Amino acid sequence: MRSHYLTILGYLLVLAAGVTVQLIAVRRPDKVPSLGRVFTHVMRTRTGRVGVCVAWAWVGLHFFAK
Repeated sequence: MRSHYLTILGYLLVLAAGVTVQLIAVRRPDKVPSLGRVFTHVMRTRTGRVGVCVAWAWVGLHFFAK
């Protein structure tokens, strides 16, 4: 198996974990915060906004760099 396929598999596993956590958050909002609540909390500070922008740029470079 080539490393390219392992990388894609890793990204798909992270995506599946995110979807699973979001579904759990919708069913039990008292135990697990939803993705929207997490981003609302993170975006309150300048450091959080910079971190989100850096993460967004990293994702963009890795998926759209060709």
